[in-house]
Amino acid sequence: MYDRRQPPMRRFTLTRFSPERREDERRESPRFPVSGTVRFLRATDGAPDVIDGIIVEASLTGMRVELDQPVRKGEQLLVEVSSQLHGGFNITAQVMWVEADFDNRHIAGCEFCTILSLKQRAQLQRLAEESLCYA
Repeated sequence: MYDRRQPPMRRFTLTRFSPERREDERRESPRFPVSGTVRFLRATDGAPDVIDGIIVEASLTGMRVELDQPVRKGEQLLVEVSSQLHGGFNITAQVMWVEADFDNRHIAGCEFCTILSLKQRAQLQRLAEESLCYA
């Protein structure tokens, strides 16, 4: 008799993906390349300040981003992560470090202030898979 069941597809999962880690690595979860846009919302006295950028890498606990405006270390911002194909999600993050590169882009490392929900993890998973398809 013919067995119609097919073996399960191997999927890239954030929890099982474990790239080589450096000895000095302090992160709780491994980083992975991500393709998506990010928008930070900074509360100000007047209208909110919006800072646009792209995600370079992410993990379950944070992300590294390239921004078109500077942010300050220690600042907490509302973050909107989005992709044209997979939608997006919002989360609060704290800026842990900042540096400028030679193109006058501002690179920042941000730590999520809350644990990602299952839905947010799934969306981040899809962003990571999308970046692997185009790599």
